[in-house]
Amino acid sequence: MKKYILLLGLLFSTLLAFTQDVELVYQEQSLSSILIDICERYKLQYSLDDRYFSDFKVSVSQKFSSPEKAFDFLLQNLPAAYKKAGAVYLFYEFHVAPIQKNYSLSGRFADKFSSESLPYTHVVIDGTGLVSDQKGNFSFVGPDNQFHLQASYLGYFLLDTLVTAGTNHRFLLEPSNFEIPEIEVKELKVVRTLQVGNRPGVLRLNHQIAQYLPGNGDNSVFNLLRLQPGILAAGEQSNDLVIWGSYEGQSQVLFDGFTLFGMKNFNDNISAVNPLMAKDIQVLKGAYGADQGGRVGGLVNITGLDGDVHDPHLRVRINNMTLNGLFSLPVAQQAALTVAFRQTYYELYDSKQLSFRSGRSGNSPNTTERLIYPDYNFRDLNLKYSGTNKHGDSYGISALLGEDRFSYLLDVESEQSQFAYEDHEYNNQYAVSGFFQKKWSNGSRTKLSAAYSSLDKEIRNMRMIGRQQSGQGGQGQGQRQGGFDNVLNEDQLLMNEVAEVTVQLTHQRALAEKHQLEMGAGWVVNPIQFQEDSFQINLVDQQVEASRLNFFVQDAISVSSRLEFKLGLRSNYSVNLGKWYWQPRVSSSIELTKGLKMNLAVGRHNQFITRSSLVDEVGNYHYLWSVSDDQAISVLEATHGVAGLTYHRNSFTLSVEGFVKKTEGLTRYVGQFSEQNLYEGESKNRGIDFFLKQEYKGHEAWVSYTLSETLEKFDYFAADAFQRALHDQRHELKGAILLNFNPIHLSSSYVFGSGFPDQRLMVDGEYERDYHRLDMAAAYRWDMPRVKLEAGISILNVLNHSNLKYANFIVLPEEQDVSLNLHAEAIPFTPTVFLNLSF
Repeated sequence: MKKYILLLGLLFSTLLAFTQDVELVYQEQSLSSILIDICERYKLQYSLDDRYFSDFKVSVSQKFSSPEKAFDFLLQNLPAAYKKAGAVYLFYEFHVAPIQKNYSLSGRFADKFSSESLPYTHVVIDGTGLVSDQKGNFSFVGPDNQFHLQASYLGYFLLDTLVTAGTNHRFLLEPSNFEIPEIEVKELKVVRTLQVGNRPGVLRLNHQIAQYLPGNGDNSVFNLLRLQPGILAAGEQSNDLVIWGSYEGQSQVLFDGFTLFGMKNFNDNISAVNPLMAKDIQVLKGAYGADQGGRVGGLVNITGLDGDVHDPHLRVRINNMTLNGLFSLPVAQQAALTVAFRQTYYELYDSKQLSFRSGRSGNSPNTTERLIYPDYNFRDLNLKYSGTNKHGDSYGISALLGEDRFSYLLDVESEQSQFAYEDHEYNNQYAVSGFFQKKWSNGSRTKLSAAYSSLDKEIRNMRMIGRQQSGQGGQGQGQRQGGFDNVLNEDQLLMNEVAEVTVQLTHQRALAEKHQLEMGAGWVVNPIQFQEDSFQINLVDQQVEASRLNFFVQDAISVSSRLEFKLGLRSNYSVNLGKWYWQPRVSSSIELTKGLKMNLAVGRHNQFITRSSLVDEVGNYHYLWSVSDDQAISVLEATHGVAGLTYHRNSFTLSVEGFVKKTEGLTRYVGQFSEQNLYEGESKNRGIDFFLKQEYKGHEAWVSYTLSETLEKFDYFAADAFQRALHDQRHELKGAILLNFNPIHLSSSYVFGSGFPDQRLMVDGEYERDYHRLDMAAAYRWDMPRVKLEAGISILNVLNHSNLKYANFIVLPEEQDVSLNLHAEAIPFTPTVFLNLSF
């Protein structure tokens, strides 16, 4: 009983102590002595570091409702704290981590004179590198409210400035004197022609200098591309780009977000991209980031002009083949409408001009060769409306209408045989894209885009071959007039339509000083139609469709100013197959020493539509678009690996880049278009690119060399082993030189290729024909107050070397030992003159 009374008394005294007011009156006393006094006055147990708490001097005159209230007051704003462990109060040292405030910097890069946005501008902010988006926008987060910003864009002077934090900056870069009246700018550097080695497998090209290279101005985009390392130039591929050994249809060309499936573009005279509309060219040769997908080969991303929002402009280009014009008109505020049109104003080639060449093949002694110059007409129309609102949001719509016609007729008769051959090809390309990009107050950006593109291709081949039977000189039974029997009579019509519809939503945000996060989701539909008729009788009529959802996320991590990583994951869900496809992507850039950078990248890529090949009975190749059903036609899957070193110092650049690729799911028809004649295969690619560039006092020159190998293996091969693909070329050497003696510009380019393993070309046991092409050009420029005038001459294939176009070689059989070879000749000696006007 006494024990319980004692406990109750102790509890009562404790409660009484805490209900009494605690009055503190101290003047410049140590915190240690104050805490001890309170604890002893109210009989509290305590523990503290007397030396540490004695360093704090406190003055107080105030009442508190309890000791704990007094403790809270005394320790506030001090690196100290307390807690109660049982009946003991523990006082200890405690440091509150300071709250770090982050500052945001965001803005847009544009041309100083025309306000054109500058896509994919390279930016370094306080030592951290990043790249702006397609509209020139960027965002960054840092611990200070002042940033050191450096920006570079091809053909523009470098920008080096200090800027305070903010979310709606405009940075205006000044173009070099390629495009503006002559001014003298001292102590400013300009990046002129191309950037290589900043990212693994990535090239950036300045299209403004393409007009000074030899070649027809209407093909200056692809003429510039073909001179870059890793992009096939020999063979003058007209329908597709062969990048690092990719097959037909495996590389993609994008213009303003929509896919260009390719026109005929015969003899490199006109490309599918109007050069007056091109602003920026980005080439992704392989192992690119998770934000891009849909192909297992390379990617060429071309951004079109937005138009001048200040003044109207008119540009006209005239040459001895085509007329090209562009008109840009400001509309409302910060918006412009741009229209461009091209048209051939006469037949480019006269099909009646035939150059005959006969030769005897090592395995076909009665082979006759013919060089054909076909009729070709082309026209296209570009429309674009784009602008920026007062909040910094961007919007735009771009459209393309194009068509071409290609045909030739061959009628050859000899004493023994008669050949009649007609080939007609019609292409129609339609495309439209639109986007709206919202710029948020924290600098992040959200973009909604949609695009549609289609290519309608119609090919008609009519072949008739007659042979006079031995011993019959007149018209016998079953003979045609003239004494010839029909040994081949064909009338084939092929129609192939491919389209692509895309809807994409992406979001970009700077999470922290070292992180740039990007994520997105989209929907893609590819309807494809194929029809084959023979003598107006339908043989094949297929209509298929592939639909898929895609998602991606990637984080660009700047570990330091010398080390960067990009980690990404892309996934596709095929709606028609009901299957997920996962594609991880990783890349890294390491600055080993000043000016020397190493790039590494690896990734997996999938493609859900394919351009299948058909090899007919005599070895001719044909191509058609089809949808992967993961049964007869597999989903293409490729693994890319890239490793390279780049040294850049002042005006000198040296780059070495190696690549490996393995692609599974190739399909090929043998004999005819039918499922029983469809075979599956795989390919292996490996190679190394060398690139050397030097600039000197406004002049520049570069040389590139590619050593590569492309091997393939199909189920129908006699031996279970890899063999050389048709487009495999072991060596390719090319270079260019541009001399700027303003107002005179001189240039020259050269391409050498070691040839392709096409055994249909065999002569005396040799079938690899070397490719040689030397081009030269000269231009003179007049700059007047309101008009700019430029005139010049360009000579293609100066040495008139007899080259052949890749995949444009046709064999027409007459009998087992007699055939006729038709060559679509590559560019012969061709002088062209041009006149450019700009108002």
